[in-house]
Amino acid sequence: MACPITISKFVGTVSLGLLTGLSYATTSITLPALQLLPTSITAARSFNEVKRLSRAQVLRLSSLANTCLLFAYYVSPPRRQHPFMIWMCLASTVGAFGLDIFANRHLGLKGWVCSTIRDTTCLSLGGAGHGHSNGKKEEDLVVVESEEDVNGESVREEMKMERWLQRARTWIVGVGFAMGVVGLWGDKK
Repeated sequence: MACPITISKFVGTVSLGLLTGLSYATTSITLPALQLLPTSITAARSFNEVKRLSRAQVLRLSSLANTCLLFAYYVSPPRRQHPFMIWMCLASTVGAFGLDIFANRHLGLKGWVCSTIRDTTCLSLGGAGHGHSNGKKEEDLVVVESEEDVNGESVREEMKMERWLQRARTWIVGVGFAMGVVGLWGDKK
């Protein structure tokens, strides 16, 4: 039977691998495809949805990797508490949470926490007066935008910044993933 510590290290490493792949695919496939959309309204709407979904998955995978790796580190006997697990957690945290805070620094810390909770869960952080008592969900409401509300150049600049952010995330988390693969390989008996 496999050791729970080894399984935890494996799950943490696989989570970092998935996080690296998600960031790479967003950088090299999704964002360039969004730039080819015919109108700035559809591009902006699609880009915001991709950004929200990507952010939610990045933060979840990073949290899973950190939880598994820290569990494996603290439960391991002292001779098996390898520092590569701490370095992997650091790379995961900087690549996910650090870059996300950097990208959303204009919101402030409180605004960042609220937007993170809103994007990663189904909770609404509005007050008691924001509930929909008529049975309609917030997703059911259609927002109509005119073409002059969305500037194509600003959408292109946002996509360029997001692509840079995802590229940086790919490299940072990829280094953590490589450490994990080498660490697991050197950890065998």
